[in-house]
Amino acid sequence: MEQINHFSSALPGVRLIDAEYHRFAFPRHFHLEYHIGLLLQGRQRYVYRGERHLAGAGDTLLMTPESIHDGASLPGEGYRIRVLALDPRWLEQASRSLSDGRQGAPRLTTAILRNPGLQLDLHNLHGAMRTGSRLSQESLLLQAMAGLLGLASTLRVVELEQGFAPRRWGQIREWLESRLDQPPSLEELAAFCELSPWQTLRRFSRQCGLPPHQWLTQLRLERALPLVLGGMPLSDIAVQLGFYDQAHFTRLFRRTYGLPPARLRAQL
Repeated sequence: MEQINHFSSALPGVRLIDAEYHRFAFPRHFHLEYHIGLLLQGRQRYVYRGERHLAGAGDTLLMTPESIHDGASLPGEGYRIRVLALDPRWLEQASRSLSDGRQGAPRLTTAILRNPGLQLDLHNLHGAMRTGSRLSQESLLLQAMAGLLGLASTLRVVELEQGFAPRRWGQIREWLESRLDQPPSLEELAAFCELSPWQTLRRFSRQCGLPPHQWLTQLRLERALPLVLGGMPLSDIAVQLGFYDQAHFTRLFRRTYGLPPARLRAQL
């Protein structure tokens, strides 16, 4: 049975499609967006720009706007795919950030590729698209696009080796501490750092070993730990430190410390 789910995101021009197809076959058609598909299960056969392709689980499919293609499963089989749909204007803006303003939307050089690192980045991004903060969505999307475009396009991604100067890092850290209840977007963080989003993401990772959304989540959990041990209601902690809800806070707390906060408190 066919199952098709569309997920919007916190980012304008970015959405996710999670679909499973068995008997349905796409006629020849096109999209007005870039489509980045990750095949999760099964195999898909399709014709793209006049060339025949057979994709298997783990393959990433790349389709440009207004490119004619079709798609179907093999007889007796089905397939599951997640598709990231990107507005061309978003990709052009992101490419400028990735190339330090030197290039707009790049030309894709392949229609299908397989890369374990890219596969993992896309999996992480898909999860954030459905439950993550705007900061995590922006960070993981930019990271995934940097990997993808570096592998499969004419774009030359600019990498940064250094972090922040000590004084500047202190200012950034103090500002983030003041935003624990309302975590900034990557755009806001980049504006505060007076850098592009990609420069901010890379310098932050070089500085502390984590991208900003993971570092900020860990900081919030560290601030939450003494409040949990001190007996503050868990719902109040979640609100005070900007977690989506108490369940979200509990899930992250358990993943980090090995026990849910209520059980940790009960051991005292």
